[in-house]
Amino acid sequence: MLDTKTKKIRKELKSILGENLKEKEVLAPYTTFKIGGEADFFLRAERIDELVNAVLVARELNMPYFVLGNGSNILVSDEGFRGLVIKNDCRRIDVIDTKISCLSGAWLEDLVNLSKENSLQGFEFCAGIPGTVGGAVFGNAGAFGKSIGELLEEAVILTSSGNIEIVEKEYFEFDYRESKLRKTKDVLLSTVFKLKKGGKDKIVKKIAENLTKRKKSIPYDKASAGCFFKNIKNKSLSAGYLLDQVGAKNLSVGDAKVFSKHANIIINSKNAKAKEVKRLARILKKKVKVKFNVDLEEEVIYLS
Repeated sequence: MLDTKTKKIRKELKSILGENLKEKEVLAPYTTFKIGGEADFFLRAERIDELVNAVLVARELNMPYFVLGNGSNILVSDEGFRGLVIKNDCRRIDVIDTKISCLSGAWLEDLVNLSKENSLQGFEFCAGIPGTVGGAVFGNAGAFGKSIGELLEEAVILTSSGNIEIVEKEYFEFDYRESKLRKTKDVLLSTVFKLKKGGKDKIVKKIAENLTKRKKSIPYDKASAGCFFKNIKNKSLSAGYLLDQVGAKNLSVGDAKVFSKHANIIINSKNAKAKEVKRLARILKKKVKVKFNVDLEEEVIYLS
């Protein structure tokens, strides 16, 4: 039985967000880890006004909310999420000269392909990275020594106070796998990226090279969240190297296992639970701490 407060919130959400609002939606299928319980409420937003409205409603009702992109860097609790999950499906992309303007739900894969088609160089490093622009900017995603923050020129955000503002690149305070968005309740709505004209053949070749490199160590045919821990920025150390040195590739907890070709990737080999992944992560962190006196920090976001 639902208590009076929950019934009231449910009624208000339904009246404002409409029939597209779902209840008790299992989140596992919406993540690349294929792990996670139910969200109390779930809404797909295909337009920016729908995304903004959902966030503002959740804030007004003092309800926990989470904006979900492609679910590629997230571990959802087995108990799910007690609040509203907003699936960001706002994907429009426009190419204007050497700039790409896109909504935050746009897929990185589409940005790579459109850049290639328009002979624009800069996004080659994103080839093979699953996820959306929103998630990528949130965590300043990158590969091969480059990151998405380097290309961003300006963006539109929904601030924690409920205003819609245009902000410059400096606002995000980009750092290694970090942005200001991790510390605020601002929601990214759209971005403008500044690229350079280049030879299409050269761009195609670079994309192919990057994909080949990634396929050697990334388990695209297995459920995972990609690299689990951040590299050690100040010491220029690879988390994968440290984990390799402590025998991580031989470790598992239940169906959560360290990938045989990359010690910094945990895979869901069959029906892993979030608690198994977390326990394995704790074991890995402890081993690295004992041997190297280094504290590993998760790159993956825990949602509970």
